[in-house]
Amino acid sequence: MGKKVKEMKEAKIRGDIINNDTKWIYDWLEWESTCPNDIKSVIDTLDPGEELRVLVNSGGGDVYAGQEIYTLLRKCKNSVAEIDSLAGSAAGVAAMGAARVLISPVGMIMIHNVTGSGYTSGDYHLYEKRAKALKELNAALASSYSEKSGRPLEEILKIMDRETWLTANQAIEMGFADETLGAGMQVTNAYDGLRLTEEIRQRVIQEKAEADKNEELKKEILGDLELYGV
Repeated sequence: MGKKVKEMKEAKIRGDIINNDTKWIYDWLEWESTCPNDIKSVIDTLDPGEELRVLVNSGGGDVYAGQEIYTLLRKCKNSVAEIDSLAGSAAGVAAMGAARVLISPVGMIMIHNVTGSGYTSGDYHLYEKRAKALKELNAALASSYSEKSGRPLEEILKIMDRETWLTANQAIEMGFADETLGAGMQVTNAYDGLRLTEEIRQRVIQEKAEADKNEELKKEILGDLELYGV
């Protein structure tokens, strides 16, 4: 008899990594994205001992959403992250939560500092406070790579500070990935920024509200027509 192939469910980290509340906007725009609930919904269906296969191709996105996905995978003891193209920024952090990390020979991991967005108005105290918060976030994300690789936190922070792109071989050598995707297998933070700007967000909310209003008006008219036997 042949070897029994382990049962495995599949989740995907694709497109922008976003928070749960923003997911519906991306879906409405038909933009590829991943929120923590996308991963959790698959984890919740796992049977005891069943593995979770996480396919990764994302340039990153929301820091806190990436941290949440990392924690979800960290708690899932039978998770395997497969980086088939890019695990950048928050996507790389999320992938580090898996029990094993496999990477395609042409895959890459990109590590860089946390960046802020939006306009900040205030004196130098406020800017110093924001800078301190960004540094603390850097340290939090760096701990995911340090935990995975066993490398000192200070070394990871230096790697982040100079924005580092790692090939598959470099990622394995540094301990961020365990092996090349396909080797020995028996089974088959955003770099470019989020696509969803505040302007698009507000426009979508407004247009959806108008569409919902028109739909309600349509139902009301149809109801009146039915009432009068039309």
